Amino acid sequence: MRYILAFLFIIFISLNTFASHRINDVVLAIQRIEKSVVNIRTEKIIKKSFNPFFNDPFFDDFFGFERTYKTQSLGSGFFVDDNIIVTNYHVIEAANKIFIIPYDNEQYEAELIGGDKLLDIALLKIKANKIFPSAKLGNSDNLYLGETVIAMGNPYGLSNSVTTGVISNTKRIIKSDNGFSIFIQTDALINPGNSGGPLINLDAEVIGINSAIYREAQGIGFSTPINVLKRIKPEIIKYKKIRRGFLGILFEEDNDGNLIISSVEKNSNARKSGIKRGDILYSIEDIPVSSKKGVNYILRSYPPNSTIKLVIKRKNDFYKTKLLLTSYPENYGLKIFKELYGLEFVKKREYIVVKKSNIPAYVKRGDVILKVNDKEITNLEVLNEIIINNFYDEINFSIYRNGAIFNILLSL
Repeated sequence: MRYILAFLFIIFISLNTFASHRINDVVLAIQRIEKSVVNIRTEKIIKKSFNPFFNDPFFDDFFGFERTYKTQSLGSGFFVDDNIIVTNYHVIEAANKIFIIPYDNEQYEAELIGGDKLLDIALLKIKANKIFPSAKLGNSDNLYLGETVIAMGNPYGLSNSVTTGVISNTKRIIKSDNGFSIFIQTDALINPGNSGGPLINLDAEVIGINSAIYREAQGIGFSTPINVLKRIKPEIIKYKKIRRGFLGILFEEDNDGNLIISSVEKNSNARKSGIKRGDILYSIEDIPVSSKKGVNYILRSYPPNSTIKLVIKRKNDFYKTKLLLTSYPENYGLKIFKELYGLEFVKKREYIVVKKSNIPAYVKRGDVILKVNDKEITNLEVLNEIIINNFYDEINFSIYRNGAIFNILLSL
């Protein structure tokens, strides 16, 4: 028996002698996911006019030339199921060609499935007759402050670059030109070119999409929570874009920063959940809201069939409820404009013309709608879609009247 124990002791000592302490949890997590991370290279063709006479327009017809430039950009991404690649929208925006370089170092062309510019998420489909390993998606609603995370990507085209850090905020709200976005904040360094790469935990699960660096500070990185992708991915695959979920409520903003519910749509889930006119919307998904724009920005990542958590204030009491978002009713945008402003529109030849208006000081009968939010309007379907996509926000109408063009802001 002594010899057996001695023999086992020798084996134990040998194993510990040759075992490496360098292979820690970070190394193991990287090894499990590294083959899912890709380099993305895009090509964009730019045509620019040029004439040798200091760009004097007088000479354009005689000596003008058109130069063609090819620009390239680099980014990162990662495979999810069915060979679909996730990346940031700005990485592939306006690209003429998209190339993917996976772990095998071969270059494959890819095509854009669809995406959303405001959420900065795009889905690509690789053109290859082979199956690539998919990353496992985690749950960004289940994060810990101080949790170790790993940012992976291909900065400057350098494959499999990694940085480590900890989560310092699970829902950091960052203001931008388009309103605000909600990020996971980390001190894991996110370099240029890391955009679109995964932020993973020690279980090798993707919990975020590397998206931005707060340039006014050092070492602060931001990632879009992966649950956003999980909500919108089926939408983008099916519709190439994200449809808006219908809340069924209209609001008024008061001077104290409250959102007072002014109307609850009949037969809506909001009405069925017990929400009433005069209630105050306090928060959506644990994010306090104090403006209609805030509601608009939060809801843009919640398509139909999403369930959202609401906190409603009624007098001095708070009520929690869950609400299933549905699709917008047919022509709902045009219906609401008629109810709020008495506006009705009709198509005459190739133009959309105001048929009726209860706000003649701003919009008159016979006005021609040229653009809405800088998009040309050719039919009522497009007008209705723009209203829906900008619900709870300001909508800018470019109107032609008596030889002049006016810009009118209307809100919902």
